[in-house]
Amino acid sequence: MTVVALGGGTGLPVVLAGLRRYLPARCRITAIVTAADDGGSSGVLRREYGVLPPGDIRNCLIALARVAPEVSAALQYRFDGGAVQHPVGNLLLTALDMVAADEVTAIRLAAELLGVDDLVLPSTTQRVHLVADLRDGRSVSGESEIPRGGAPIRRVRIEPADATAAPGVLEALSEADALVLGPGSLYTSLLATLAVRGVAEAMTRSPAVRIFVCNAMTERGETDGYGVAQHLRALATHGLAPEALDYVVVNTTPIPRKVHARYAAEGASPVDPDFVLPGERPVIVRADLLESGPVVRHAPDKLGPILCDLASRRMEWARDGHCG
Repeated sequence: MTVVALGGGTGLPVVLAGLRRYLPARCRITAIVTAADDGGSSGVLRREYGVLPPGDIRNCLIALARVAPEVSAALQYRFDGGAVQHPVGNLLLTALDMVAADEVTAIRLAAELLGVDDLVLPSTTQRVHLVADLRDGRSVSGESEIPRGGAPIRRVRIEPADATAAPGVLEALSEADALVLGPGSLYTSLLATLAVRGVAEAMTRSPAVRIFVCNAMTERGETDGYGVAQHLRALATHGLAPEALDYVVVNTTPIPRKVHARYAAEGASPVDPDFVLPGERPVIVRADLLESGPVVRHAPDKLGPILCDLASRRMEWARDGHCG
């Protein structure tokens, strides 16, 4: 079985870690990572050296790594000094990007250093910017600026508009047995990936089982007031209709009162899992998905088994006990 997971931010590494723990070693994973990040360390390295933003790629590689925990911690370590603290892993990827034959080769070399047998691909190797068209008629350019746009988002797009998918991306989507989208920042991670030319179309045409993991919380300036229906509507606006999905996974873990109050003060609220679709597809899967603690985050050990089960349901070898 081959599972392809798309997105970025903090959500995609959780999916990858969960899949890698619960899929047998013979099952392969491909991560397709947004290339539009322009904030923080990634943004600085991108502007100064002209490289692909390394942060999301770094986190995905670490989620799939087979190295001592100290090595993973060292790659996440940020040295003090200067206006921006660069994680060691970002500097490694930047250096590899500058000396390797191409960006995909640079990521493959980093993966070899970390014992990663799976594949991590950028959505595009072109230097792109994310643009949000707002409902008030304005447009905001830059992934890090979009949440500060001050109006609801109508859609996002990539500039240049003719930016093509990275080598191997469309092939991975067409050959996958299962596709997983989310969780993650809806517009600036998930839809930034779908906005690359050909990606949404390849997902729709793929014979794979298609799974959307809905966010547990809204994000201020991006998905204010969104429920499951609004998340699905945004996917449809960007070329992935609800009927193209097989499953929508939504969280039912209660948010503790203190955590809820802290998020509310930041303009975020839980996404209501009580949602009914008019047709048979997609199937809504409700489950306890979150880690305990002060941060609302999906737990790899809760999400992983569910994704593995859904991904393998239509596979013959799932019934034979080879996967799942």
